[in-house]
Amino acid sequence: MDGDYVTVMQTVDLGLIALAKSILDGAEIQYVTQNENFGSIYNGFYSITGLIKIQVLGVQAEDAVALLKDLQKEAEE
Repeated sequence: MDGDYVTVMQTVDLGLIALAKSILDGAEIQYVTQNENFGSIYNGFYSITGLIKIQVLGVQAEDAVALLKDLQKEAEE
């Protein structure tokens, strides 16, 4: 499982995705995104395509979740 990528954050808000990437870069945590470049953008949000997901390696997931918990909470509101 440690070599697998796990989702640590998901949102439709491109601003939150940019902030999350910056936080993970600063912590030197590798990540990948899914669905970031699909669909159309309307008012800064993705439509129809669903959530943009940030995934990290399983061994870094706990740290990433802790770093992104406030952003994920905001994304859920």
